[in-house]
Amino acid sequence: MTFKHFCLYSILTAWPSFLWAGIQSPQTLFKQCPTDSESLLVHQVPPAFSADMIDSTDISAEQVINKNKSLSIFSGNVLIEQHLKRLQADQVTYDKKNQRLEVDGNIRIDTESMALSANSGWVNLLTDESEFSGSTYYIPEAHLSGSTPLLTATGDNKTILTDTRFSTCPLNKPDWSLSTSRLELDQNTSTGTATHTVFRMKGLPVLYLPWIQFPLGEERRSGFLIPSIGISNSRGFEFSTPWYWNIAPNQDAVITPRYMNDRGPMLATDYRYLTKSSRGNFDFEYLNNDKKLEERRYLIHFQNQSRLSDNLSLNLLANDVSDSAYLRDMGSNISVSNATHLEKNADLNYRFNNWNARVFAQTFQTIDTDISLNGRPYRKLPQITLNGKEELYELDSGYLLASLNTEWTDFEHESQNKIQGSRFFIYPKLSLPIQSNSWYITPSAGYIFSQYDTTDSNGDKQNLDDRGLSVISLDSGLFFEKNYNSSIIQTLEPRLYYLNIPYEDQSSIPVFDTSEQSFSFSSLFRENRFTGIDRVGDANQLTLALSSRILNSNNGHELMNFSIGRIYYFDKQQVSLINPLNNSDASDLIAEFGFNLSHWRARATTQWNTETDTSDKRSIQFSYAASEKAVFNIGYRFFRDPINETNNLEQTDLSFAWPFIDNFSLLGRWNYSLTEKNNLQTLAGIEYESCCWALRLVSQRYITDDPAQPYRTDFMFQLVLKGFSGSTNKKANRALKHAILGYQPDF
Repeated sequence: MTFKHFCLYSILTAWPSFLWAGIQSPQTLFKQCPTDSESLLVHQVPPAFSADMIDSTDISAEQVINKNKSLSIFSGNVLIEQHLKRLQADQVTYDKKNQRLEVDGNIRIDTESMALSANSGWVNLLTDESEFSGSTYYIPEAHLSGSTPLLTATGDNKTILTDTRFSTCPLNKPDWSLSTSRLELDQNTSTGTATHTVFRMKGLPVLYLPWIQFPLGEERRSGFLIPSIGISNSRGFEFSTPWYWNIAPNQDAVITPRYMNDRGPMLATDYRYLTKSSRGNFDFEYLNNDKKLEERRYLIHFQNQSRLSDNLSLNLLANDVSDSAYLRDMGSNISVSNATHLEKNADLNYRFNNWNARVFAQTFQTIDTDISLNGRPYRKLPQITLNGKEELYELDSGYLLASLNTEWTDFEHESQNKIQGSRFFIYPKLSLPIQSNSWYITPSAGYIFSQYDTTDSNGDKQNLDDRGLSVISLDSGLFFEKNYNSSIIQTLEPRLYYLNIPYEDQSSIPVFDTSEQSFSFSSLFRENRFTGIDRVGDANQLTLALSSRILNSNNGHELMNFSIGRIYYFDKQQVSLINPLNNSDASDLIAEFGFNLSHWRARATTQWNTETDTSDKRSIQFSYAASEKAVFNIGYRFFRDPINETNNLEQTDLSFAWPFIDNFSLLGRWNYSLTEKNNLQTLAGIEYESCCWALRLVSQRYITDDPAQPYRTDFMFQLVLKGFSGSTNKKANRALKHAILGYQPDF
């Protein structure tokens, strides 16, 4: 039997939008609650009709009684199906004259995304009005369950629930729930309005809201977000209530009033925008009067990325704080609180084929008061570069490659005692990479030219000679492979690298942006042992290196690697900056080892000084990750200062996030300085995570650069109702990710 116009639009189309309102993506749920509880509905996906039957309705029943021409009674396992909709009941009475359905006994409604049960109800097919009593509902993807004694759908696309209660926990054991005396869902405006709402935790009322409004579906809507609570010995007790402002489809903002007991009230704004060609954000924090310092304080952050055309892009960055201690006092992330400089820059890039032209301007705000005026970085106002490469000629097993790097930079400094001026640099280079399956050889020849136009501290022009240096190198290597079985391959990769750069006295050339690179395995194959171009290291040297890898031949995954190498000097080094010159015939011996086996990872590095038979640098790191929530790390590192051994660095680092009983995990980190014999950071926390909610309590203590208060302590509290609300404490999540390697704190 088929009725073309029999449908339950009031219920079947209104409810999915309501139930997804404010719900996160199912992928954000760490685990779902069990579905074997008798109180939970079992979702049964309704059938999908073919295109020619998509408007039809199928009805089946054990018995059909036609009392007259307008009244039919269907009883016994009544089943009514439409496209992706199903209704089941013990009895359905159809009044054809009034186009009304009376539904009784074990009512069950399924759509493609939800299930609904009720004791009794009626549907008016003319007005699209309906009413069901004794209803429960269930969304399987979000695992959201709810109940209401009375559900009413009006003809103007509104659904009203009376005394409803819902949760992502099982209804027979709701660890948390939201109850409201009246909930109105308006599909016309895609909003839900609840009155007299009570949030309960473990059955105890925690929060009362006389009136709330929220969006239906995925549409954004202005309104308050989950509050954040914290404690710090710098700020005391603090409480913030973020308010989301949906300005336009491509613009929004989060405005957060924040109260700090020891500092006073603050207002923070995070504004975002997106256009066809640009995206960016603007952050502003303002504290009118810090109760401790009795002064006005603020932070400004602006970032923009624009694609002006297919080839042209513009990036902007601006950071500013009112004082050097702002990040230390207001931030709880150790990586942020220990920042020494804040950057401002503008970056205009034009790319075409293998070439890139760039105009770049950069300045810094130094917030570390221990850095002297002369020790602060130069400004680049501006820097203009042109870099690229082209294949000039193709051979059977290689090609002739030409490359060009050019730069002109104007340097300024806030100290008048520093040399200031411009630098021009050009580096043309020819290379001939030739390779086969088992070997390669790459001869290269280039010429570095630089020119300086500078003034001294008195403003007088300096007469600096131009610098021109030839760069000749020869890189070569072999590849050997050995198959141990059908899935394991070991490689043996010897490599020789020769480099020749003549010596030229560069002591009169100013140092604008150049420093010495730390020695590592990759340093064995660099053309210049300095970063930047104010110094070009002289070289007549040969690098001998050997690497070996063990690979899974089925997927190419690297299981283990080992590398060792050394530089042999034919001439003694003469160009230096700060560190003493290496006057021996060879560099330190550098070796690296790593493996990645299932859940285990390890990496070790050592730099061995053969002159003193001591290790100048060594580190080792072991990691075990059973999952993103179960990780363990232990590490050690040592660095010997080449000038003053009292500045040696030697540290241990232990961190973990580990489940210890059902639903509970311990969090911890201990970063200790063996040199100074003190703690750099300690973190301890406990985390509870069930299928429908999570709670995290964390305390961390970390070192600062404030002599009056060398340590800071923060206490973080996070409560997440899964499927309904996420954590708004992004700063706490960043701190945990930084402290515990491999741990993903997001619930």
